[in-house]
Amino acid sequence: MQIIVIGDPTTCLAFSLGGITTRAVKGREMILEALRFAVDNQTIGLILITEKNAALVRPEVDKIIYTMHRPLIVEIPDTTGSSPERPSAGELILSLMGS
Repeated sequence: MQIIVIGDPTTCLAFSLGGITTRAVKGREMILEALRFAVDNQTIGLILITEKNAALVRPEVDKIIYTMHRPLIVEIPDTTGSSPERPSAGELILSLMGS
């Protein structure tokens, strides 16, 4: 299973230094193209996408998350930090548990 990071150039540079495949994107069309590439590539099992980029293509990201069995998508903060409007991982887990 391979991992791909879809994000801004600085975030992608950091991950590429660790040997992870990256796609530096700017704008909705480039993000959608990178997502299509990742979904169509049977060897990719995990997509790490920056929160800001995921927000630009939310319907497409949600479709992959909720209707496809692979790849797994995890939203990560970019180099500027986590988006304040996004719930934390703990908050998401609690909401799933019904608390």
